[in-house]
Amino acid sequence: MKIEKLHIASLKVFGLSLLFASLLLACEKKDPSTGITPDYKQNSGTGGNPNQNNPTVTGTTTLTNPATDNSSILVGGTGWSNPTCPSTNSLALKGVNGETQVTLTFANTIVSQTYTIGAVPSASICGMTVVNAPNQPAGLTWIGKSGLVTVNTTSTAINATFTSVQCTQPTFIYPVVSVSGTLSCSQ
Repeated sequence: MKIEKLHIASLKVFGLSLLFASLLLACEKKDPSTGITPDYKQNSGTGGNPNQNNPTVTGTTTLTNPATDNSSILVGGTGWSNPTCPSTNSLALKGVNGETQVTLTFANTIVSQTYTIGAVPSASICGMTVVNAPNQPAGLTWIGKSGLVTVNTTSTAINATFTSVQCTQPTFIYPVVSVSGTLSCSQ
């Protein structure tokens, strides 16, 4: 029995000595030049914080719409050109007037019929995009949400007419750009 008590007491002393030595070494004064210091990745090489010019946002952010008012645009006529019409087999009609661009996109060869404006072109749906709409902030893209496009085709021309096609930005439902007019393509 005495040997067991002595053995247990020795283990306790050894364990406490080991713990004390670990604490003593851990609390030893360190050289500050070799420690970990916070810095940006481009300053410290690898690792570090993310790029200071591209902050990572945590939590919620509120998007602010740069456009504030509805507007309308009349497409076609003086000043408008169509650079995407090399043939009547084109899948897009694009009108350009200065910085403003209006594009109708189709899934298949354009035929004479009435198309519904939609997000994904198909046999009866065409898409519309407007870039740099007049009276709106520059650089915004507007996507057609609702409306009809009537297309008439001949062997040498395509003529698409639309009235009050409602376009919004991809992430906002207001304001609206209302698009009316004609996009044509002739050989």
